[in-house]
Amino acid sequence: MELGLILERELTTMRPPGGTITDVHVCQHDTGKWHINIRVSWRGTTMFNVGLYDKKRIRLYRKASSAIRHIVIGYGYDGTIAVHPSAGLRDELSF
Repeated sequence: MELGLILERELTTMRPPGGTITDVHVCQHDTGKWHINIRVSWRGTTMFNVGLYDKKRIRLYRKASSAIRHIVIGYGYDGTIAVHPSAGLRDELSF
């Protein structure tokens, strides 16, 4: 599913006052890499792919744990994180 892109800097240094992250999903590509999909209060109910800090490219992770750590530590998110592995891939090392 193609989603719009939100740059990581909008989630960290440019987040508006009172703006919150409302929904987070860590999803696996067919290639085995992971990316973050996120919904934020200041952009309505649309889900976005998280891009690099200053480049319009999706941020990818080799392990799901790296993406989750980045969400918790980097974005300060303390809610539920949904993890969606790709069907057919069974690589325990990617977690």
